[in-house]
Amino acid sequence: MLFLLSGYFVPRSVHKKGVAHYLKDRLRRIGIPFLIGLLLINNASWLLGRLSPASPLAELTWSSIPFNRVGVFWFLVVLFVFDLLYCTWVALRGDRFSVDTSVPAPQLRSWLISAFVLAILEVVLATRTDFWTALRRSSLDGLGLQGMHIFTYAFLFFLGCKASFHRWLERLNTHLVVRWFRFSVALALCLLAIALVLTFNGSMSSELGKLSLLGTFLIPFIGWGMIAYLLLWFQRNENQCGQWLATAGVDSFGAYVIHPLVLVIVLTAIGFIGFNHWLIALAASVLGIMISFGISHQLRRIPSVARII
Repeated sequence: MLFLLSGYFVPRSVHKKGVAHYLKDRLRRIGIPFLIGLLLINNASWLLGRLSPASPLAELTWSSIPFNRVGVFWFLVVLFVFDLLYCTWVALRGDRFSVDTSVPAPQLRSWLISAFVLAILEVVLATRTDFWTALRRSSLDGLGLQGMHIFTYAFLFFLGCKASFHRWLERLNTHLVVRWFRFSVALALCLLAIALVLTFNGSMSSELGKLSLLGTFLIPFIGWGMIAYLLLWFQRNENQCGQWLATAGVDSFGAYVIHPLVLVIVLTAIGFIGFNHWLIALAASVLGIMISFGISHQLRRIPSVARII
């Protein structure tokens, strides 16, 4: 969904600023947070993580600690590559941005075809385990965890670019969205039921690989319904939640950049209390989100910082 929304605002921004100025702005808004995250936040997170009780990092020697890894900032790398691809297409084709609402939004057949094709690609890439394992051990570890979804992310980004020309996101077919959302929920529940049956039968360990591939195949089918329904819900509740959502959206980039360090600090602090692991994970997630957005909101009050995040 983040890639879909990112792509949606790219054509209008490129048309307004021009390719050169747009890329310069993206280098500042993506490049600076990426370097700060790579050199400061990631490394500080690794070091603080060693202090957490029962941390798997505690036994690592200094020479073994993997400094300067991409981690969660893989998102910024991929996003900038997609921006470059779109700007290259505009430079070759010419900037012809104009809104044409006469073009109908894709219907059920188009969504089924896209979901099926991407599901096959997801499964094929997921089977390249040796490649992803090697990538996870490199400085591009984040891409090793997310690279198998790259075609899905690319599809959503460029679908967002296409949708901005015709305002498809503002003209969602409510009947189709609700039907697909119910379909997504049913698929997710079926997947959960299969997992529970395998767990209770004691055969989860032997069937985990097959279940994982099934889940990978269902990602686009479940995802389309969830994404579409969230967009529809946001539009229906714009009057009640619009200002709050707009503020959260503005603060979200900064919150994403700083959240690894915030999460490690919260986990370390709560870990010393000695709660159950599930309670620690739940509490750290909630507190981490709230603190990250709060810090980002305050940082954006500084004009020089606001120009970056």
